[in-house]
Amino acid sequence: MQSCGANGIFSRRLDFSAFNSLPRTKLNSYHIKMEDEGNHGNDDTRCFILSTLAALQWSRVSCVLCRAPMLVFDRYPLVDGTFFLSPRQHSSACAEVKVEGRTQFLSAVCMSCLEGSGGQPVRCRCCTQPWDGSSLVLGTMYSYDIFAAMPCCTERLKCNSCQKPLIYPHQRLNFYSDYSRVFACPHCRAVDAHFVKPLSICFTREQFQLYSQWP
Repeated sequence: MQSCGANGIFSRRLDFSAFNSLPRTKLNSYHIKMEDEGNHGNDDTRCFILSTLAALQWSRVSCVLCRAPMLVFDRYPLVDGTFFLSPRQHSSACAEVKVEGRTQFLSAVCMSCLEGSGGQPVRCRCCTQPWDGSSLVLGTMYSYDIFAAMPCCTERLKCNSCQKPLIYPHQRLNFYSDYSRVFACPHCRAVDAHFVKPLSICFTREQFQLYSQWP
């Protein structure tokens, strides 16, 4: 079954062997988005993703962290990873979309990077903490930037222009989506999605970063 303007370009998932590398405790519908037979696979999120990619003739997407190509499937789980929307284009493989009148970019992260299972983990360049996306549901889409929503240190909470802190380290915004909002810096008045940083500035896989604070 293909619909949502999919034009038959997406893959049909024959089994779930791609998820065999996950811990057994995660092989369930709480951690992997499965098709709901009640809606016949035509829910808004699925249609949004498939119609967007079909219009571009993209049957694959690339992970914004490791650039690994991923097939897009016609039913949930839609990808061996997860999609998310960001106000920043993290790579050329992110598709520009309009959501409620705002420009966003449909982006994807592979399962290996989410789970931290692919060799060197992605770490924050500033505090060296590994980025952990293992709590995110696979095969669906988040409506906010998943990297901005999990700030690990004060560097992630600064204005993109004047570099002054926008909130205190112990503060947390009410919703994950709040970290993707565009707003004016209270210090310099620059308008930006300040918490959404370029991934190349935030993260590295280099081991030497772990020792950068030592003399």
